[in-house]
Amino acid sequence: MRSMYQLAPIAVATLVASNAHGQSLCDLIPAATVKTTLTLTGNLTATPNREGGNGCDYKLDGALAIAVTADSSDASGMVGMMFDRRLKQLPTGALLVPHIGDAAYYVAKPGQNIAKDHTNTYTQQSLVFRAKGKVVSFIVMTPGSGVPKDALLTLGTLTASKPIDSLKDSK
Repeated sequence: MRSMYQLAPIAVATLVASNAHGQSLCDLIPAATVKTTLTLTGNLTATPNREGGNGCDYKLDGALAIAVTADSSDASGMVGMMFDRRLKQLPTGALLVPHIGDAAYYVAKPGQNIAKDHTNTYTQQSLVFRAKGKVVSFIVMTPGSGVPKDALLTLGTLTASKPIDSLKDSK
């Protein structure tokens, strides 16, 4: 049985997927689901990202607005090859994560700066997994120490359970 993880506030994802019938990540994981799942407060919007794919840009309104971009690509191509290499040579600080898709890894990079915010440092957290012939990458930028790792893992588990194989090619 796959374990589910508790979620904490903040935004979502970069999706890398492909091959299908016109759906985007916004269709599979709408803003309302992201907001509820991550227990976000404020207005979360989702806009399809057609620049290079059929992903989704999620944006949380507020003083520290966080925007996350979703893109798409097929796991059988270059993205899949790069993912396989990363699994063999994990980035510094990365951890293999069981029970999300076929294979997954997580990495956090604290102390990041954002050009629009000179007063805070951010933590960039990434979850990258392969499932249903796709490679999915979630990148979350949050002020301070970030969200609990389990929040991002839960989002990955939820996404892996969706028909991500129905996402159309990113041409």
